[in-house]
Amino acid sequence: MRKIFLLRGAPGSGKSSFIARHHLTPYAISRDQIRLLLADLTVYYEDSTDSLHQVIPRHVTVRTEQMVDNLVEHKMSYGETVIVDGTHIVPSAIEHFKPWVDKYHYELFVVDLMAHNDLAGLLKRNEIRMQYDWVKPEVIKSMYRAYKAHPEVPEWAHQISPAQMDKALMQRETNLDRYAHVIAVPDKVEEADFPHVHISNFYFSFNDKFTAKYGSYRNVVTIAKTIDEAVNEFKLPYFVFKFHHKHFLVSAYPIRNEMLDPIHKVKGVWSYSTGLYNVADFVKEFPENKQQHVHQFNLSKLDPTRLLHIW
Repeated sequence: MRKIFLLRGAPGSGKSSFIARHHLTPYAISRDQIRLLLADLTVYYEDSTDSLHQVIPRHVTVRTEQMVDNLVEHKMSYGETVIVDGTHIVPSAIEHFKPWVDKYHYELFVVDLMAHNDLAGLLKRNEIRMQYDWVKPEVIKSMYRAYKAHPEVPEWAHQISPAQMDKALMQRETNLDRYAHVIAVPDKVEEADFPHVHISNFYFSFNDKFTAKYGSYRNVVTIAKTIDEAVNEFKLPYFVFKFHHKHFLVSAYPIRNEMLDPIHKVKGVWSYSTGLYNVADFVKEFPENKQQHVHQFNLSKLDPTRLLHIW
């Protein structure tokens, strides 16, 4: 939920191949594609080979960055998964996104495509790329040196390898076995009937008054009832958890199997393939699957005036 991925790599490091291999094209914002929307290909003369190259223009870089920023923030404002195809070599290029990460409650992942690339390989691939993807060798050398000087990412960001992308897109369940009871508070429970919040129990709140009173507690999680609550109030659209060795999901409406599958089950821990859906998608009402792949507690099927004791 609410994740942004920055691809990090010099030209020729495999960013476009990575996007295609993981079927991420519909989610990716590409700087090069935006440049080509703003200006046609231009020509560059390479003295060392006495040849002309048609290349992606750089004179629209400022306008390109403005458009990238607008697109990224627009998607983040709707709680959408964002993938930015660019070099992001120097740490400042990653820090650039920090204000939006904070504003829209996102996690930022840096997909490092440089760790297993050497300079010779990058330069060789550059020579055989599609003509307009070719860049000046000096640019690649400069980026490679900058990466080697500062391979780390800011401490608030997550650095992952390309092989870890699928895992990063998954939602891992939270183990609540240490709690004695798990209690859901539907939206129409009267204040007089609120449970006494105790550190030994865990609580799901659909109730605005209960959230106002106890929402800051670490053992209280508020679940969104509407798209507006999920998108603009940053309430969780669903919560997956394990309790007494069983697996559960709590949400306002039933969530279809297609939005959860495949479910990865490793050593008793379930992780759900929810990463490419928008937060608003989980608060839409769809016909329920005849057989759900995880046991769900949905507000739409509860008595809204009574507490639900799970287990």
